[in-house]
Amino acid sequence: MKQKAPQISPNKLYATLLKKKNESDQQQKIVKSPVIQGNVYINSLRNNQGQLKVDAKKQRPTSGKDLKDISTVLLKKTHARQNSKIIETKENSQNLTQSALQLLQKIKAERPDNKIGQIQTSKEILQYHQQLIQKQYQKLLDLSKQTEHNQLQQQQQQQQQQQKQKLFKGPRSISNPDISTLQLCITKAHAKSIPGMLYTGQTKINQDSYKLIQKFGTKENDWYLQVSDGHGTNGHQVAQFVQEILPAYIEQEVMEAPYYYDRDKTINNIFKQSFLKTNEDLLNSGIDVTYSGATTVVVIAFENILYCANIGDSRAIIGRYDTKLQVVELSKDHKPDCFLEQARIIQRGGRVQAYSDEDGNPIGPARVWKLDEDVPGLAMSRSFGDYAASQVGVICEPEIIKHQLLPSDKFLVVASDGIWEFLSNEWVIETVNEYYKKGDAIGACNKLTQAAKEAWQREDEVIDDITVILAFFK
Repeated sequence: MKQKAPQISPNKLYATLLKKKNESDQQQKIVKSPVIQGNVYINSLRNNQGQLKVDAKKQRPTSGKDLKDISTVLLKKTHARQNSKIIETKENSQNLTQSALQLLQKIKAERPDNKIGQIQTSKEILQYHQQLIQKQYQKLLDLSKQTEHNQLQQQQQQQQQQQKQKLFKGPRSISNPDISTLQLCITKAHAKSIPGMLYTGQTKINQDSYKLIQKFGTKENDWYLQVSDGHGTNGHQVAQFVQEILPAYIEQEVMEAPYYYDRDKTINNIFKQSFLKTNEDLLNSGIDVTYSGATTVVVIAFENILYCANIGDSRAIIGRYDTKLQVVELSKDHKPDCFLEQARIIQRGGRVQAYSDEDGNPIGPARVWKLDEDVPGLAMSRSFGDYAASQVGVICEPEIIKHQLLPSDKFLVVASDGIWEFLSNEWVIETVNEYYKKGDAIGACNKLTQAAKEAWQREDEVIDDITVILAFFK
């Protein structure tokens, strides 16, 4: 049997509903803002249709009553005043979005009363970072010093290695390597000269001459080597004159030089002055040098340093053995058709031209001629004497080359063009090297002069004078 629901009297139901209505009204009155209800800040006007028109322009309070109302609003913590205290109320904080709350909290954190602590913290952080940077900088500085030390040590090792390579494996060059510890010098030298032959088969007057002096200057290992090759009617007299006078001038100047072992510039000046003085004395010697003269090559060896001075086509070379035989040239042939030589001759009123046949084809080497005469026909551009040729650009100023010996330098060959006319530099050093191994300088000289004579017999109707000086290094 179902139970009946309890019965509520109408009076009691009415009282309950009325109580809930009053509580609802009361709650609405508390929530509603007085700013919206009042007319202190908003002026209301009605339009023609009777609707309420709101003036959105806010007005500043003008009376004490207005100020009192403002205080009431602030005390009730409504949203009318936008300040940092709004976020402190739980009711308004729940209505704000998360992003707005974070923004306001950031603004509050930046208030003046919080800046002191932050400044102190910033100073501490700055100090900490400065200390950290200082430590890192010191570490980098130490690393840099260590790296620099390692690089310097490596460079020193490389320099030492390069020095060793220069000492034992020098480059093929006539320039001067930076070597000061070597004590190489000439230990043995020999010379030989043989006369040529005329086209008639008669032996001609030997117009070559040579000079070989040991202990040139003040030291036992200082040497003087000279080969002169005369040409023209009185070429033998010119060559003999140069062989006697030139070494005397050079030795005298060397002995009087103030800095004997610091002498690169001094030796150059000595060579130039000595060659010029010798030529002046030759012109005043009474020897007819109108169409006669002599080429000359000189090598002075101050222990392991060589100085070579040359005019003409006599030549000096070094035989070097560094894994294979190589030629090091100490002099250059002064031929009239060399660019600079020819330019000087043309500038001074001469011309450079070889002999020509009936058809105008060139025969033989280039020669120096006067512009309007077929004289003198000299086949070199520098020489002693040769007065006629000197008027059109032939000079006696030597070309000087300095060379510092290397352990791979084995021997020196100084010779007239009787050797070089048909024998190549390479063939000469290969031949001399075989005798160098045996220490036979005399045999090497004999072999070269004989080979040159045979080459002249094969290639020409005449034989030129042949002169050679050999010096072995150790």
